[in-house]
Amino acid sequence: MGRAHMVSILNIKEGIMKELISKLVDEAGIEEKMAGKVIEVVKSFLEDKLPAPIASQVAKVLEGKDIGDAEGIMGKAKGLFGK
Repeated sequence: MGRAHMVSILNIKEGIMKELISKLVDEAGIEEKMAGKVIEVVKSFLEDKLPAPIASQVAKVLEGKDIGDAEGIMGKAKGLFGK
């Protein structure tokens, strides 16, 4: 993996996290540092409570990674609920 690709991945991750942090700061009225901590706590909580396939997708989104085929994800989620 080249340096430019790594920088691109970091920018995507940073962009998603910055967007979420900004939303928490604006809508919840908390400071930026606290918003970052909130995101980490929620991420950890969801990873512990959700079924593994869904938890991994949530983690990927929060980390700014490509989650791939959305239909595949929905199929997994529906399977968990017997549909």
